[in-house]
Amino acid sequence: RKQDEIHYIENSIRVRSAEHKKAGAELDATCEICIKTKFADGIGHLCDYCHIRCCARCGGKVTLRSNK
Repeated sequence: RKQDEIHYIENSIRVRSAEHKKAGAELDATCEICIKTKFADGIGHLCDYCHIRCCARCGGKVTLRSNK
């Protein structure tokens, strides 16, 4: 199911972020999904639903259904 897939992806992002924080990597100005893209201004895009900071390549391309 799509719901299970979303939960799996969110958990893998959290695990990857936790591993990098333990390793001492600074993630304030880095995409939290790919952990490659560094933001020049330190901002990036912030998801309104999961509050994950990501680059333009990783996020913001999914359209959500309205509850009509």
